[in-house]
Amino acid sequence: MLKDKKVLLTGLTGNLGGSIAAALAPENDLWGYARYSRQGQREFWEQKGVNTVVGDFAEGRFDALPTDFDYVIHCAANCAPESFAQGMHDNPQGTAMLMAHCRNARAFLHISTIGVYAPNPDPEHAYVETDLTGGSVMGLHYEGTKLAAEGAAWGMSKHLGLPTTVARLGVQYGTYHDGGMLGIFLGMMLAGQPVPLPEHQSNIIQPISDDDVVRFVGPLLDAADVPPTLVNLGGGLAIATQEVMAHFGKLAGVEPDFAHGGFEYPTYQLDTEKRRSITGPCQVPIKEGLTRMYEVMAPRLKEKQHAQ
Repeated sequence: MLKDKKVLLTGLTGNLGGSIAAALAPENDLWGYARYSRQGQREFWEQKGVNTVVGDFAEGRFDALPTDFDYVIHCAANCAPESFAQGMHDNPQGTAMLMAHCRNARAFLHISTIGVYAPNPDPEHAYVETDLTGGSVMGLHYEGTKLAAEGAAWGMSKHLGLPTTVARLGVQYGTYHDGGMLGIFLGMMLAGQPVPLPEHQSNIIQPISDDDVVRFVGPLLDAADVPPTLVNLGGGLAIATQEVMAHFGKLAGVEPDFAHGGFEYPTYQLDTEKRRSITGPCQVPIKEGLTRMYEVMAPRLKEKQHAQ
């Protein structure tokens, strides 16, 4: 765990970034750079001890942002760009401009996605970092522009001499914001809606708890290099989406319903040997982590549904 460091974090208003911010703020000089577009977000994080700066990294608006950070953790991204141009503006361009501003940092951690992998015909294939890329599972400009962002991070790392780690994040889950994909599925189940399963691929995922990701931030930054260290950031156990939802259903006393198609998402098994060599093993067993997530998220989701 980082301690007594000056850290810049983007994307702290999202799922993963929120968990990282909550963990780092008490013992570090943490700066949170975001739009803070929802009412009360900025005040919430300031009360947690975060130095908040409003801005848009893709526009290069860094006037209020220092340049003397020890570390930068870049979680922010446009996950649903409406066009290729918007995706390229927000993801690779924004990443490059942020790295240029923070060129004096000891290390830069760029969060990418396993969605950049090209689909493999073997549904049980465990993707390794050197596998083919070029995926577009979600049918958006997201995966393509996130792969471009990896290229931007690679080039700027070399150009600036900035040690960098590119971490391809799989399915993360936790209790911040909407809890990630599994939190969204939990809300659908509690509302009596069918949970979507991919129509053209397996439904195997490799979830990683936000608690483990937070635990891994320090080692991932320590592993930063020029050119960047590339690593899969996923959990240690592959599990079917149906099994995850069955566990939630048992806790809720309901039988989850499923529907094939309508929402495609990366359902890749990952080879996490390289990640384990850097971070060590995950410490949150999947069923234990899902149970804790349910206990925190379910009352919140039910209250929200009753208020609607």
